[in-house]
Amino acid sequence: MQLTCFGEMLIDLLPTGDGSLNPIAGGAPANVAVGFAKLGGSARFVGGFAEDPFSLQLKSTLALYAVGTEYCVSISGAQTALAIVHLDAQGERSFSFYRDNTADIAIRPKDFEHLQWPDHGIFHFCSNTLTDAEVTSTTMALLKSAAAHNQLISFDVNLRLNLWQDLSCLSERIEACYPYVDILKMSKDELRYLAEEKNMREASYLDWLLSVGVQAVISSDGPNPCSVLTAKDFYSVASPTIDAVDTTGAGDSLMAGFLFQLSQHGISKDTLVQNFPTVKKALSFAVKCGAFTCEHKGVMPFMPTLIDVSERFSSFNPEALLG
Repeated sequence: MQLTCFGEMLIDLLPTGDGSLNPIAGGAPANVAVGFAKLGGSARFVGGFAEDPFSLQLKSTLALYAVGTEYCVSISGAQTALAIVHLDAQGERSFSFYRDNTADIAIRPKDFEHLQWPDHGIFHFCSNTLTDAEVTSTTMALLKSAAAHNQLISFDVNLRLNLWQDLSCLSERIEACYPYVDILKMSKDELRYLAEEKNMREASYLDWLLSVGVQAVISSDGPNPCSVLTAKDFYSVASPTIDAVDTTGAGDSLMAGFLFQLSQHGISKDTLVQNFPTVKKALSFAVKCGAFTCEHKGVMPFMPTLIDVSERFSSFNPEALLG
C-alpha cells in the first residue's frame, strides 16, 4: 500500500548549543512520509515548493529518503515556510512560525487535477492546510478525491493555534473533514480543546466522532499511554521510558509507524475495524517509533528504520507495563 502525504514541508530552525539555529527539513506530513519510507514503505509527498534556496534543501531531503515528489508543484514568487523550534528542559517543544506568502498555503485544487491514486493506498494529512479559506479548498478537494478512490484516510489534527488567523473557523473546518476520515489522531490537549469548542465532554466528543464516520481514534498524551478507540474496541499501550531530548516529530513518527504496520497487513478502510488485533500491534509498534525519535534532536534523520526499532526496544513489552 502506497502512502500519499499532503500538506506543508518547511524548514525547522533548531537551536544549537552555541545559540545559533540549524535549518532542518520538517513539516508534519513530510515527516510522516519520510518515516514511512525509512521503515521500508512506498511513500510520496504532495505539496507546494517555493523557488528559493530552502526549497532545494527540502527536495534533496525527500530524494535522500526515497520519497516520491512527482506531484509536487513549484509556486513562483512564494517563500518557504519557517518554524523556529523552542525546547524546554524536558525536550518539550513550541514553535514560532514565519508563514507569509509561503508555498505550502499557495497551492490550489487545479495543481493536483492529474494526481493518480493507487488502487490500494493510504492518504494522510494534517490541519495546517486548513488555516485559511483557499488552502482549505485544496485540502477538501484532495480529501474528497482520496475518498472517492477508496484510500484509507488518516488525519492528524496537529493543532498549531498560532497559524490560524481566525480561530472561529477552526472547529468548523476540522469537523468538515471527519466524514471522510478513517483514522483520526489527536493529543489529549487537542481532544480537550475541540470538545470544549463544541460544548461537549471529551467522552461525548469521541462518541460523536465515531457516529459521523471516523473508524478509529488514536489519542496520544506525551510519555503517558497512547490509546486507540473504535466503535467496538479500545486499547491502551504504554510508551517506553526514555530520556527525551526533543519531542518534535514524535507524533509524526508514531503515525508513520502505525500506518506502515497497517500497510504491511493490507488493512483497508473496509477491513480496519474488523482487524483490531492488527490495529493493536500497529499501535504497540508505533509508540516505539515515536520514542526513538524523541531520544534525538531533529526529526527526519532520527525517524527509525525497522532495525532501529528492533535493536533499541527488543525487550520492551508495552502490554506488561500496563499490567
